[in-house]
Amino acid sequence: MKKTVLLVEPTIRPIGVEYLQRYFDVFLAPDGEEETLISFINSHQAKAIIIRNEKVSRQVFEQCPSLLVVGMHGVGVDGIDMESATRHGVMVVNAPLSNYTSVAEHSIMSILALSRNLKVSDAKVRANEWAYRETFYPMEISHKTLLIVGMGRVGQELARKAQAFNMRVLGYDPFVSKGEMRQYGVEKVEDLDVALPACDFISLHAPLTKQTYHLFSVRQFEAMKETAYIVNLGRGSLIDEAALYEALIRQKIAGAALDVLEREPPNPGNPLFELANVIFTPHFAGDTLEAKERCSETIAVEVGKVLNGNLPKTLVNPYVLKNARIYQNQGKREKV
Repeated sequence: MKKTVLLVEPTIRPIGVEYLQRYFDVFLAPDGEEETLISFINSHQAKAIIIRNEKVSRQVFEQCPSLLVVGMHGVGVDGIDMESATRHGVMVVNAPLSNYTSVAEHSIMSILALSRNLKVSDAKVRANEWAYRETFYPMEISHKTLLIVGMGRVGQELARKAQAFNMRVLGYDPFVSKGEMRQYGVEKVEDLDVALPACDFISLHAPLTKQTYHLFSVRQFEAMKETAYIVNLGRGSLIDEAALYEALIRQKIAGAALDVLEREPPNPGNPLFELANVIFTPHFAGDTLEAKERCSETIAVEVGKVLNGNLPKTLVNPYVLKNARIYQNQGKREKV
């Protein structure tokens, strides 16, 4: 009997669905609400679920004993209760190599758009205000200083691309050594607050943890140049949005580009929407067609490995191997 995989609408690209359908029975849930997930997992005795933006809560793991693996179509797993997954023997896999190029390109696009005030410039031309060119002078990014917060794969790729624009690149990441950063041509920053006054652009690519929640708030914005810009492509709550709004209206910083927000989808009344010096995109920096294809194929293959009793390459919670349901059920354990 084939094992069952549950997908959630809107789901992964056809290349991933077709791969799964060759080996497993595949079902589709209409939405990612907790009650829906629990109902569909249990009614189909699903061994795996692949999610995109959905959350997988403690209740899902507690109430769905058939579940063996959760596949994250992307990189960030902060929407998954990892402690519960591990405690219940459920593997979590993701696709960490699928979209870092796309996100790095989006950051470069944001930096350039902010430096040229592209959003306002476009609006001025459409409003027949051609004389705007005499009142605003764009800036070059060549020889400007970029601080990358989070020197994972995205940060490394962004550093490479920024250096092609002759930018000076600083990196802040407590988990990456000075020597490692030097390999990418990046100067390691030990103290974020000390480095901020020297930065023209700051691009955020850190995961959301207890330590990084509101990493940028009142003190950090006060330390930045009045001509500096911030880009957030990591997680919305890396930035205290209320503090960002105050910094922008008080002209403590020059502008921001936000692909992620603290609440998604955002409240239509979000005060940041009133500001012309903020550029928004709908959390799709990593969602290029090429990235989606890579991501869908990768996560389908990784989930398939788990269901076939093999060790996946992208296991996020390795401690789960002590009590993973898939190996207990098959009476064997893979060597790590």
